[in-house]
Amino acid sequence: MGITERRIEFIKALSELNKRYNKPVHYSLVAETLGVSKWTAYDLLTALKDEGYVECVYNLNEKGGRSTLAFRVTPKGERLVSVEERKENLNKIVEEVKNRLSVFNRLSLNEILQVDLNDTYTIKSPLLRALNISAILFIISQKLSINWDNVSSSYKTLSASIDPQSGLLGLTALFIGIIVAKAGLSKYSNIINPKINALLNRYKEILNELSGKEKEILFDITKEIYGGKILIGEEE
Repeated sequence: MGITERRIEFIKALSELNKRYNKPVHYSLVAETLGVSKWTAYDLLTALKDEGYVECVYNLNEKGGRSTLAFRVTPKGERLVSVEERKENLNKIVEEVKNRLSVFNRLSLNEILQVDLNDTYTIKSPLLRALNISAILFIISQKLSINWDNVSSSYKTLSASIDPQSGLLGLTALFIGIIVAKAGLSKYSNIINPKINALLNRYKEILNELSGKEKEILFDITKEIYGGKILIGEEE
């Protein structure tokens, strides 16, 4: 049987209990945490043991009584927990980006260009600050009705970059270059050019604050934004 949401829930609960008590715990504690019978908890943990996600040990009774069966998450199980936590965090970030795209999309181009960059500093997470800039650039490109057919090959090449930082800077430079070129033909050129330069400088500053893992996440979501895959104002 494969890993279901139910089994993942048990692994996560056991992992939290292991960390809280700093030792393997009895299955009754897992049962109490998840609101199930202790026999249900025992059966599921035993099945997870067979799949290598948890292991069982016997805790010796210090008072000389019988030992008790306890469970702890294995490195394989902890990797799964880590992956699931990352998915949950990514989902939260994507929802935040959707909200920002929706807000910006309701503004006119002139209103977007008047957005105070100091507002970026009010966002605590550097990752979200960077995505906020990506969202602004994306919406500006949409408001300028940019045709991406001519640069689709460049976009695909940059999106396939192995190094997240190079890919991020490349994609951002591509967007900025096309926006500036398009803006030169519009009445907003005098406003857009300094705004774009300021956005780029702020973006570079934020990238220096990010860890390697955060840059990977940023790269993945930025490709979703620039590829138009994060829908504006729509629910899943």
